[in-house]
Amino acid sequence: MTGVLLGLLDLRPDAVPDAWIGPGNGPAGKRAFGGQFIAAALTAACRTVPEGVMPTSLHVQFLRGGDAAEPVTYQVERVLDRRSAMSRRVVGRQRGSLVVTATAGFATPAAGPEHGRRRSPPGDPTQLARTGPAGPAPAMPLDEIDIRISDHGAGEGFLRRFWWRTTVPLPDDPLVHACVASFVTDVYMMDPALRVHGHSMSDRSHRTWTTDASTWFHRRIRADHWNLLESTSPAAAQGRGVVTGSLVDAEGAVAATLVHEGLVAAR
Repeated sequence: MTGVLLGLLDLRPDAVPDAWIGPGNGPAGKRAFGGQFIAAALTAACRTVPEGVMPTSLHVQFLRGGDAAEPVTYQVERVLDRRSAMSRRVVGRQRGSLVVTATAGFATPAAGPEHGRRRSPPGDPTQLARTGPAGPAPAMPLDEIDIRISDHGAGEGFLRRFWWRTTVPLPDDPLVHACVASFVTDVYMMDPALRVHGHSMSDRSHRTWTTDASTWFHRRIRADHWNLLESTSPAAAQGRGVVTGSLVDAEGAVAATLVHEGLVAAR
């Protein structure tokens, strides 16, 4: 693998079986980017499944913030191995402390009914200015990811349209593309929960971070093509908020569904 983005997913084997070490990325002493934990956990789980098996779901719980500059060891447990379905549990530790846990489901693609296609995604990303994330993102290799944000509505009708694609070559491996998407789609994913109330993650009016992140993969994702992440926040209360999102490809097919829950507490 080459480039910063792919380098973050290039985990090196640990001394024990089914364990890999992910690199740090970001200033020492700063909170690690959750998207890197998500992508690295999925990458580690993918290392333990045979070719042709695709991820169907990923559920991540963040237990500690972690240090952005420190490596993380991901230990994979092979929970289930069947002919057409597999399950993995991943535990991530930094300096011996538990920072993240994840469960990942995999399956062999099969024929069946399909729905979740739109006539075409709204708007044209090439006509939007290259905005980058909705706030500072020191852990993001922004020269390798083109992000263009177009927000709509206000209050409970707020809708984020987050267009993105990678600008560096990626291998023709669907697992790599799924892991890259897992990295990118966590960028300020909790922001809509604050935008409903006229705030944002970048104004630092609230303590905000993701505590749980779930993704269901429906179709193959091409991270080097334009993708649209549409997200809204259906509810927030008692210092917690939920954001739901649909990842739609350039042809209008819903490739993944996401739900993130996180802290949204006033400072």
